[in-house]
Parts: sequence; C-alpha cells; structure tokens
Amino acid sequence: MSAPFVRFLDVLLPDGGYVVVEVESYFDESGSHDDSALLCVAGYIIEKNAAIKLTDAWRAVLTEHKIPYFRMSDCAHGNGPFKGMTKQHRLEIEVMMIGIIKRYTACGLAVTVNSDEFTKQMPKHRLIGGPYTFCAHVLIGGIGVFIEEADKTARIDKMAYFFEAGHGSRSETDRVIREMFRPGRIRDDYRYSGHAFVLKEQTPAVQAADLLAWQWYTDKRHQTEGRPRRKDCDLLLEHPHRAVHIDSERIAETTKGFFTALKEQGVSEERAFEILHYGAEE
Repeated sequence: MSAPFVRFLDVLLPDGGYVVVEVESYFDESGSHDDSALLCVAGYIIEKNAAIKLTDAWRAVLTEHKIPYFRMSDCAHGNGPFKGMTKQHRLEIEVMMIGIIKRYTACGLAVTVNSDEFTKQMPKHRLIGGPYTFCAHVLIGGIGVFIEEADKTARIDKMAYFFEAGHGSRSETDRVIREMFRPGRIRDDYRYSGHAFVLKEQTPAVQAADLLAWQWYTDKRHQTEGRPRRKDCDLLLEHPHRAVHIDSERIAETTKGFFTALKEQGVSEERAFEILHYGAEE
C-alpha cells in the first residue's frame, strides 16, 4: 500500500533529501464558543530514509492490530476501523503511532484559523486567497525557518512536498505550490524538488500529519473552553513542533502588514507578500 509514496521519494529525491507531508482538515466546532468551522493545516518534515522507516513501522502497527489505516478522529471516538475496540486498546495504538512520529520525524508544523473570522476580516486578494491558501503559506513559512536552522549544521539540498489526494482543495493546493515555487529565489530557498498528491489511507506519513491536525485542533478548542490539554497531546508535543493559531488579532495584523509593506516599502504585491510571510529581504 505504501509503494506509490516510496516510489515518489525515489523519483523526487534520488540522492536523498527531506520530505514535507501536509494535510488539510476542517473541524466542526459545534458546542464551542462560536459554532463555526476551524481549519487546520498540519504536516511533518522528515528526512527521506526516515520517511521510509516511518512507513514500515507504521504499517507494522496497522498489521499487528488488524486495521487498514489510522485516522485520529476514528481512534479517539471508536469509529471506522476502531469500532468495537476498548478505549484502552485505541489509546495503546495511538501511543505507538506517537512514538513512531517522535522517532522518525524532524519537526511538526500546524496552523489553525477560524474560517468565518478570516472571511469577515481578510480582504479578498489573489495573493492572500482563502483560509486554506493563507494557512498553507504560513505553514510553508515555518518550513523556511526549519531549513534556515538546519543549514547551520548540514545543508538541506532538496525537499519534496506531498499533499493529501482526493481533498476538496487539491486544485487550490496545486495552484498555490506552482505559483510559489516558480523558478526563482523562493523556489531555491525552499529547496523545492517537486510535489505530489498521495492517498491518506495508503500513506502513513500523511496519517501522521492527520494525527497532529486533530490534536492541535482539539487543543485549541480545549483552550477556548478552559479545559486542560490532553495527555496524549502533551506526549506528542514533547517532540519539536511549530504550531500557531491565527486569531482575530493576528488576522488584522496580517492585513495591515501586507498593505503597509506595499505602501511604505514601495514594492510589488508579490514582494510585499514574500516579506510578510517568509521574511524575504528586498
């Protein structure tokens, strides 16, 4: 089942490098403070050989427990392939998967935003795009920070980007990635070697990103409701993660920052956007 992902790794990273896997998830916040949808874009950065080992280890757990795939929402609530399992059994499986994530991934990234708040406050602009496009840019900015820090010890030469196939935002994702990584400095800075879409049910690395997305969303909801952080979230976040929630105040700051860069620096819209999201210097 994991063969397509591994083949993509060999095609896009024949001489080694790093992998980014990303998922997009909408969560229904019904019952919380605002009854609206929260969007989470989350992913992991993994060295190529570690991604292959993660795939093998993840599939071994699935085989041992006779489940076809891991989805965190199903695991948490006892749905899908986890139906009929005891809570303790489901927790044991999740803890194993968290252990695999901590063993083989380099860094986790997660961004959440309230879609309704974003739509109300953020002006419509082709560069800013919708909530997903915006979160994807923020997440990729986090990848840039990881590359900068990693380069201090051992330069990363290539990075391949993987996204969940079959999702509603696939065409938007493809457009964003192609526009962002057109030949030029940003493409070189982010070591872009190509991107591909893979099925979550067949790709353990994407299932790992799904686990992170659910945990980060749930943590944001618990904060809003004044509830403590889940112990399994604490366990996951012992590992290096860069996670951020884009609240109303930050949406307003971003809007102001974009247009201030245009006005005060006299740069093009594209350069203003790069400065805002990626710290690109003029």
